[in-house]
Amino acid sequence: MKKRSKQPSQVPPLDERHYLAIELLMSVNGKRLTRAKIAEKCAISRMQLYRWEQRKDFQQAYDKRMKALINRKYPRKDDLAQMALAGDVNAAIRILNAADLLI
Repeated sequence: MKKRSKQPSQVPPLDERHYLAIELLMSVNGKRLTRAKIAEKCAISRMQLYRWEQRKDFQQAYDKRMKALINRKYPRKDDLAQMALAGDVNAAIRILNAADLLI
């Protein structure tokens, strides 16, 4: 039986295919692609996509991208107020709707 090395395995850094997979894993216009379609678009196997999803660095990149998307789509109350004060009418309308003050 061959002994396993005590050296940690060298995992290559994320490349453009990883980031493409992250983008495709997110909903696109309300439509989600299957894992098989995502793997096909990234030119990898479905199993390889699964292995990527288990990587900590992939998960961190996915979480970071998701947070950025959410923050852009749903700004914090303070940011929304600043946007409204700066003249953003849509931000003001969102605040009024949330406060149930819009007639």
